[in-house]
Amino acid sequence: MTIVNDVIDVINRCPEYIGKGILQLLILTVGGVIVAWITTRVFGRRSEINAVEGALLKRKMDIYQELGGKLEAMKASVVIPSDIHDEAVRELKKEGLPFNPIKSDLLLAIFDSSDNLTNAVLGIDSYIASKRLYYDQEVMIQTYRFVNYIVTFRRLLVMYEEQFVKAGIALDKEGVVFAERLLTVEIGMTLQEELMEQIDELIAAMKRSFKNLNFNHREQIAYDYDFFNSPEGPIMSVLINTRLMQQRDELRAIVTKAVALGMAGATMSGNK
Repeated sequence: MTIVNDVIDVINRCPEYIGKGILQLLILTVGGVIVAWITTRVFGRRSEINAVEGALLKRKMDIYQELGGKLEAMKASVVIPSDIHDEAVRELKKEGLPFNPIKSDLLLAIFDSSDNLTNAVLGIDSYIASKRLYYDQEVMIQTYRFVNYIVTFRRLLVMYEEQFVKAGIALDKEGVVFAERLLTVEIGMTLQEELMEQIDELIAAMKRSFKNLNFNHREQIAYDYDFFNSPEGPIMSVLINTRLMQQRDELRAIVTKAVALGMAGATMSGNK
């Protein structure tokens, strides 16, 4: 306090105009220091947060664009051989499974073989799962719907393959491979249009997200059994209305027929 008192005494001994000038200078100096401290603490911190949020939003946009490209690539088509096509048409008609008769030999490339379908399903599933941190709420739920939809294709192939594994028959036998390809083509012919609808719905959700880029996008959700499996939950309440779910008995029937065909083919090749 002695130093402060000495300063006050000096100011008081000065002419009035000099004392007021010194006092105003001190007030401005102290005020400037306080303002600078507040600016540094508040606005400097806000600037750092903005920089981090900007980087995260840029990463989010890059992920959406890359995922959109992968989804669009799944729409690539090929013309299937006439023998496979004709056999697939006969089996689908027998089981009452619908397909588009216009250009029915034009098939999404992922359904051209079981390897194509497996790689497509596992690849898109892995990519979507690795980027979930960046999804908005709507995109998050839509990705769960899409993945749960598309992995069912792989489950149908597993139903086929496990019968041969149990019987000790190699999956690379010619007859087994042919029957599995036929099964894959049949699945594609009856469900490829619905798959494209699922792709378009996910892309549409990402486009809506682009129009509302922010970080207030995720509610606290309990990702429990009911979330994924309850008929009233956000996943199954939508998927239960798809043809994939409604015609699962017919799909199991073509799997069973494919197994019989594959077993017969494996037996014939084994007797040669």
